[in-house]
Amino acid sequence: MSVSPGFYRLLCCSVVAASVAAMAPPAAQAAAPAAPAAIVLPGTRVTARENPADPFAVTSYTFGTSTYVRGSAGFSKQASYKEITVAPKGGRALAVPTSYRDGYDSVILVDLATAKGTRIRTVRKPVVAQYVHWTRDAKKAVLTVERKSGTSWETVGFVVIDVAAKTSRTVIVAGVAKAAKFRWSPDNTDVIAEYQGGTRFYRQTGEVRRTLAKTGRPAGGEDVFSPSGRGLMTWCPATYTEHVCVWDRVSGKLTAKVPGVRPKTIWGWWDEKHVIAVVPNGSAYRAVLVDLKGKVVRALADISAADWNNKLYLSYTRR
Repeated sequence: MSVSPGFYRLLCCSVVAASVAAMAPPAAQAAAPAAPAAIVLPGTRVTARENPADPFAVTSYTFGTSTYVRGSAGFSKQASYKEITVAPKGGRALAVPTSYRDGYDSVILVDLATAKGTRIRTVRKPVVAQYVHWTRDAKKAVLTVERKSGTSWETVGFVVIDVAAKTSRTVIVAGVAKAAKFRWSPDNTDVIAEYQGGTRFYRQTGEVRRTLAKTGRPAGGEDVFSPSGRGLMTWCPATYTEHVCVWDRVSGKLTAKVPGVRPKTIWGWWDEKHVIAVVPNGSAYRAVLVDLKGKVVRALADISAADWNNKLYLSYTRR
């Protein structure tokens, strides 16, 4: 079975905070926001920088064959999983075990408060299902199904997990791109994947719904669509000078080409105008917020070259 690691909370007191602000002296009201806290991720030399007001936080990460998930006491290693992905808003996660059980691949639906899990079968050996992506409402997840071909793995379809029913349904897709990775449309209805240099939308039954040609392949991260659902982020077509593009999901028209940055990877959207990009930083790397005009506005994580070269992936989850 493949053992490559997978890809990938909040203001509870807004009324009280507003009351305090109303009574505070002008100097206190004008105080600058607190500096992001530095968090060293266990097992690595990565330092993440987080602010309580951030819309996203690192909830799990993988490097090499190691997987960590965040709990109330911090990050803990998950020896029996090759990936674990936390649902939007937290509370539960889906983990992919490192080995088959009774001839089947599976996912474990984990309650993060109790650490108890429920196993859900997915595909039969020797096929694998991995790379978990949740719907925005956290009711379903999709995994990419792969089959070994020589020394590499090729995509053949996807698995949909129904969280409430604790069931899975495998869909084999005719003509799917060999390197396709499935994720959700922002309305939780269709799944999407790269297709011949563009982006293809599939119904949950595997039928093609629409294709946006020549967009370039969808970029990385938990969600390739902007928070509004309007913007689709891709790696620009090879004919473009820029590396990151944004397209209107409805019309299919290009809305932005991000100039001046050449990311090693993209870890998703932050808000409607910023994305999380990993860029070189001297002899190491840094995860940064980049706006759609190419301006770096904030550092999110400092990453050593050794960790990056060990296939590090930080999973950012909406709080």
